[in-house]
Amino acid sequence: MNRLNKKQKNSKGSATILVILIVLTVVLFGVMNMMSVYTSYKISQKNLKWTKQYYEFDSKAQVFANNIAKVIDKYSYNSQINQADILDELSKNMADDKEILLNGKTLNLPIDKNQKIAQNNYIDVGVYFLGEDGKRAFYIDLKIPQVKGNKPYETSYWNRVSESFEYNTNPEFSEGEEIIIQ
Repeated sequence: MNRLNKKQKNSKGSATILVILIVLTVVLFGVMNMMSVYTSYKISQKNLKWTKQYYEFDSKAQVFANNIAKVIDKYSYNSQINQADILDELSKNMADDKEILLNGKTLNLPIDKNQKIAQNNYIDVGVYFLGEDGKRAFYIDLKIPQVKGNKPYETSYWNRVSESFEYNTNPEFSEGEEIIIQ
């Protein structure tokens, strides 16, 4: 009889340990799944922010290019484009959120309207759109012909400016993020 009672006690203890291990495994996988979902959520929020910024800069660039095209469209086909009109339009479009380059040099106010700005029969206009932090975030480069042709300008570059990135080799110790559940 003693032997039978020992087996029953052992089976009760091992069953309890087995149940505890199963519960811990389920909880562990639940926590890991929750962290995976949270990480995916953070990545999607960052992607949403970048996409929104890209389309905002793209629309600002479209407006800028359309303003230049309106000035050029005033001239008839194969006629000389007045450089003073281009400079006037550039000065109207100067703002705190833009950095305008004319033939590779930063354009500053006041603009000398009598300066010769065409090089190799083109006026090279580059525009950096600045982000919220004041850094260059989006760049367009337009080549405007001196004589109006089929197109008001040629687009050389129209894209987001890549940020410089460098891996940090030093270990950083920081506190974890706080998650506030409401």
